[in-house]
Amino acid sequence: MLNFLVILISLVAGFIVKQTKLVDANAYKGINIWVIYIALPAVALKCIPQIDWNIAYMFTVVLPFLVFGGSFLFFQYLNIFLKLSNRNLRTLILVSGLSNTSFIGFPLIITFFGEEYLKIGIVSDQTTFFILSSWGIILALGAKRVGFKTEDRNSFIIKRVFSFPPFVACIIAVIFHDVWLNEVSQGLLSTFASTVSPLALFSIGMQLNFKNWKKELNLISYSLFYKLILSPFILIILTLLMGLHGTFYQVSVFEMVMPSLVATSVVVQQFGLNTKLANTIIGVSIIIGLFLSLIWHSVIITLL
Repeated sequence: MLNFLVILISLVAGFIVKQTKLVDANAYKGINIWVIYIALPAVALKCIPQIDWNIAYMFTVVLPFLVFGGSFLFFQYLNIFLKLSNRNLRTLILVSGLSNTSFIGFPLIITFFGEEYLKIGIVSDQTTFFILSSWGIILALGAKRVGFKTEDRNSFIIKRVFSFPPFVACIIAVIFHDVWLNEVSQGLLSTFASTVSPLALFSIGMQLNFKNWKKELNLISYSLFYKLILSPFILIILTLLMGLHGTFYQVSVFEMVMPSLVATSVVVQQFGLNTKLANTIIGVSIIIGLFLSLIWHSVIITLL
């Protein structure tokens, strides 16, 4: 309960700071630099050396691909009836197909399962980022208003993936496995890693945008339905059919019930998709998703 209160207070505090204009409107970018370049790499360096790698992690890796692929199929089918513009269709697929596995997922894993299960969250998070930086960009490049040379696509994607600090930290943590396991390193990394939750959520609070929700209520509803209700339901059923039970699989599935990934808005903006729609969906999904996470957690631990 304490961690859940931290989540709500940090989120609300960021939103209040934005509304009262105590800081510049883009101040969240400075906070994001700390989270992305310091805090998240610290989490990776702290937790990855503690992972006892086994075949079960393939399950964790596959789930984000299923959610993203499901989003593609869901909105392609809806588009038969909705006749969406290319920009809106690709925006909906992107923002509905990727989960907020770190900024929201990490604090909730700590809250509901315990810090020792963050290593599952890290694997899920790195997979999610890989999808955003590869298939997500490929999808965005298909929009008409991109202005991006197709021949540069592969090098752009590779550069983006291998320059992302948490991903680099993951590689370092795997190669220099034993370096990070001593008491001094773990203590230092724990201090920096502990800043992820409050600062990331404070930043998200500063970015919440609800201005266009009435204008595009139908599209927002379709996105929220898939991301927060349909995809979690399908994953739980699949996990049950596979006969998989236990905390490991509970955490893996729980990461996929998180609201929409905030970083998706960066790709949406960069490639000329519908930024206003994306930001509205992200903001609403975070608010609703936080409360739905309580319900999904109960369902997951009961069934799995």
